[in-house]
Formats: sequence, structure tokens, C-alpha cells
Amino acid sequence: MLPLYPSHSIDPAIADTALAQIAYRDADHTVRIQDVIGHLQAAGAQVFVVGGACRDWLTGAPSKDLDLAIDRPLDEAHAILRRAWPAIDPVLRRFERFGMLRWGDAGSGGVDLNILRSPRDITHDNMFTTTFVSRADLRDDALTRDFSCNAFYYPCAARGHVLDPLAVGLADVHDRVLRLIADPRVLETSFSTTCRILQFVRRGYAPAANVTAYLARHADRDVQRMGGEGLLWWTIGHFAAAERAAFVDDVRAHVRAAEAHAVLDHVRDHMRDALSRS
Repeated sequence: MLPLYPSHSIDPAIADTALAQIAYRDADHTVRIQDVIGHLQAAGAQVFVVGGACRDWLTGAPSKDLDLAIDRPLDEAHAILRRAWPAIDPVLRRFERFGMLRWGDAGSGGVDLNILRSPRDITHDNMFTTTFVSRADLRDDALTRDFSCNAFYYPCAARGHVLDPLAVGLADVHDRVLRLIADPRVLETSFSTTCRILQFVRRGYAPAANVTAYLARHADRDVQRMGGEGLLWWTIGHFAAAERAAFVDDVRAHVRAAEAHAVLDHVRDHMRDALSRS
């Protein structure tokens, strides 16, 4: 039984269409995201669509990029899928410490399965070197996320509404305001936050005061801790080639330290070299 979190109505048909997407297909199998969810639920798991898809659905927009969160350990969820489809094991990526499994085929895109997490598990100076354990509290999980517009949960056992455990996100979604809601421990140990902020600003989101304050305080640190290779691959993974240089310029506008500028020079030079070879 879920706690009585605040909830907001959506058009259930939008979610149904998204959940009908294919996660895996070969000559003998067609597995839809809703099939994956169904087997997990039949084994007793609670399954939620989380993050950006919920944000889109609240505005009436479709979304094809779905992330699922479950209240079960990753090994248990994987075992459920192995029993459901014993002839296949289409694991595209597995990030054990973080509790994430991408399951499906590359052509269909698959679906990401994530454990529900808690910031209380963060024990190192880098969130992504922490080993998280499976949780069941949506509010705790929401505090591991970055922005209010990403802290929504669609309970797959129900239809027609999304949960807002922190009760802060709906107005920000409709006003396209970017507001940090992460637990302080997350902000201390996750160094991609500056990039995430500027990615959303490029999408047209207006930074709230705590976002502006974060950039002033932590942009240099984040760039230096990501390093040239980390920032290069993050940029390549999140932007089309034509947008990458402009994004690096966005980051440069918020850093002051010579060491951070040196990191950005590294990224710029490698992108320039890649362009000259293409």
C-alpha cells in the first residue's frame, strides 16, 4: 500500500501508448514495456515510470523515453525477467552499484530499470561510486533526483495520475521553472549537476534562485571533478554534434577558475579534432 502522496491527473491514454512501446524484438519474441512491467508486478514488485516521461504527460505531451523504478533489488528484478523469457537475456547495460539495468535490444532502445534509492546510502565523496540498496520510499528516491520537474512517479498498477512525493513540482512544470530539490548530500557528491542545469536551460527552462546560486558556488568544482574526458563524453552523450560547441560555451560562461577553463579547452580541442577527421 502506497502512502497518500499528492497526485495530479493525466490522460491515461498517453501513458498507455508509451507503455505499449517495444523493448525487445527478434524473430521469436516481441516484448513490450508493459509486458516487462506485468511480469514484475505479478512477482509482487511495485513499478513506477519516473522522471521526464511523467513531466511530459503532465503537460499532455507524449514521451518515448521511459525509465522504470522498482521496489526490488536489481538481482531479483533480473531473475524475474529471466524466468519470464528464459530463451533471451538482452542486457544492454548494467550499473551494479547504482542499481540500474537497461534491458531490451539496441534497435528498440530497451527500457531502464532502476531501484528506488535513498540519499542516506551515500557514503563516499562521489555519488556514482556509492553502492545503493533497494528502497521503497518514493520521497527518499525523489531526494536523489535533481529538479522538481523530474520528481514525479506514475504508479503502473493504477492509471490516470502521477504522484508528487515532495509536493513541489506541478507549478514548475507548467511554468518551465528549474528548481533544485536534491538532498544536500546528493548535491555535494554528484558532479554532473552543472551540466544538467545548463542542458535544461538550453531547453528553455528558467533557473530558480537556488539553481543560480548553485552555479555560482559549484560550477568550477563540477567541471574540474568531471574532468576533460568525463565532460567530453557527457556532452557527446547528450547533444547532437551541431549543439556541442555551444553547450561548452554555456558551461564556460559559468566558470572562473583556470583549472576549469583548462578542462573546457580539452573538450573543445577534442571536439575540433573529431570534426576535422570527419
